[in-house]
Amino acid sequence: MKNFIKKNIRFVCDIEMESLKPGNVHKYSKSHDMTTKDFFRSSLIVSKYLSQNNLSLGKKIINTVMQIQKKIKKNTNLGIILMLAPIVVIVEKEGLIEEKRLLMKIKSLIKKQNVKNSFPIFKAISLTAPGGLGKSKKYDVNTLPKTTIYQAMKFSKEKDLIALQYFNGFEDIFKTGLPAFKTFYKKWGKINWALTGVYLTFLKKFKDTHIIRKKGNKIAEKVRKDAKKYYIMAKNSTNITTLKKKLLIFDKKLKSEGINPGTTADLTVATLFFKIVTKKQ
Repeated sequence: MKNFIKKNIRFVCDIEMESLKPGNVHKYSKSHDMTTKDFFRSSLIVSKYLSQNNLSLGKKIINTVMQIQKKIKKNTNLGIILMLAPIVVIVEKEGLIEEKRLLMKIKSLIKKQNVKNSFPIFKAISLTAPGGLGKSKKYDVNTLPKTTIYQAMKFSKEKDLIALQYFNGFEDIFKTGLPAFKTFYKKWGKINWALTGVYLTFLKKFKDTHIIRKKGNKIAEKVRKDAKKYYIMAKNSTNITTLKKKLLIFDKKLKSEGINPGTTADLTVATLFFKIVTKKQ
């Protein structure tokens, strides 16, 4: 199971770079301050350290984040690490698992983390300072709060999409991500373009919280509305080449304004990994 997990963590991280995700890092255009090379290097690290057996959720997260900090020196993968780690912990013990059972186990795992076990997760988040993460009067990760990860994520669920997943037990991966993957994979028959569809589905449904932290709520809402138009375009398109040209226009616009829907990309990767490790009931 360890080799299966390691191989598929690397696969989902790498194929994300093959997916045209407007505003985010991908092979079709240059990106912000990070490159696809940074992410390919990161996927080797993430797959190696997240797949280490017999480690707690917190230890998996902090070990992986520290290695990324040491070897990449950029925050390439915090969101992906946070999203994949609970799935990895469960699959190590259970093997391939039914979707609803995995959801139940994720929720239980996160709720079971006590204050001591939560500390390494807060430390990992604090080390990376994602997207200009600000301070909070309550449960501020910068001061490593003395609470559980579940309570902290519950408090932050309105401000952060990954916190929302930790609170609701990855419900949006199940209800939004997986159906979108199924729809777009059926349409194109290509995993990378199915992920483009998943990305646009999340982006048109939720205001990306990485954008909110960097650029504010108003711009995040504008991106969400624009994404809806491109989602409809992708759903109705019959030609990938034509669709690619249109999506690259959106991509160029976002990148020229320094807008990166990073949290949406993290949910997209988690959706594919979730699908790979589950079996039909």
